[in-house]
Amino acid sequence: MRASGGLALPLTVLGGFLGAGKTTLVNALLRRAAGLRLAVLVNDFGSVNLDAALIASASGDTIALTNGCVCCAVGDDLAAGLAAVLSRRPAPDHVLVEASGVADPGAIAAIARLDPDLRLAGVLVLADAASVAERLADPRLADTLRRQLRAADLLVLTKTDLVAAEEAGRVAALLRPLAPGAALLPASHGALPVEVALGRHAGGGGAAPPPRAAHGTLFASVTLRPARPVAEAALRGALDALPEGVLRVKGVLPLAAGGCVLVQRVGRRLEMTPGGPAAEAALVLIGTEAVWDAAEALRPLGLARA
Repeated sequence: MRASGGLALPLTVLGGFLGAGKTTLVNALLRRAAGLRLAVLVNDFGSVNLDAALIASASGDTIALTNGCVCCAVGDDLAAGLAAVLSRRPAPDHVLVEASGVADPGAIAAIARLDPDLRLAGVLVLADAASVAERLADPRLADTLRRQLRAADLLVLTKTDLVAAEEAGRVAALLRPLAPGAALLPASHGALPVEVALGRHAGGGGAAPPPRAAHGTLFASVTLRPARPVAEAALRGALDALPEGVLRVKGVLPLAAGGCVLVQRVGRRLEMTPGGPAAEAALVLIGTEAVWDAAEALRPLGLARA
């Protein structure tokens, strides 16, 4: 259990079939997570191959890193691994669970929805651009792959550097109807910024990170401040209408009816729950260049760029 009064710990599930690039992404996130205490739960350490320069200590099923992150092997006992992470002091800022290559990430995400000490921050599913079409055509593998894709909030097409642009486009068109609630974006070599993968940037609070390019895809973040309380129904409608290029939305906003609302949008999944500190009222949009048009679309609600 977490300390009394603590906020729910955000948890991201990383799924995808064998060879999709999950471990590459985990390593990249651990290297880039400076200032962010990230706890990564994996089935075993064998495939992670952490940079030796990052390892501060290793004991049993836990590796502590020099940048404040920790990597824990959980085997088949995910519940025990999560309990151990929740009891750590200092507490981590975020938990990333790497599902096995044949696991259903939606089933893992259900744990975060049921545990009051956890908050589901998103389900990130990777698909190998060079092999996913062939595997979807294989009746022995198709059901597992389809379950994984359906669970996605963010669907990442990996290894796009190994296929022609036209082929990557065909694969993306094949995957979209299989993950109708997900935003789809390309990546290669684990080149996905922390703020896109986890919905937060390394270093904790403060200003949103500047735009950055990752293998041809520009990611950006913009912070909006409210000039006045917003109508909840109008806010929900505006957030539902945002373009696919807005990968994540998070923040706290004052409501016209009183109180505040905590906003979390990952892909097409939108959650608006009562609460949040009024003093921190702001809305952060994270995604591709589409965030700039989305910021303008939210201006009629009294939300303006900080």
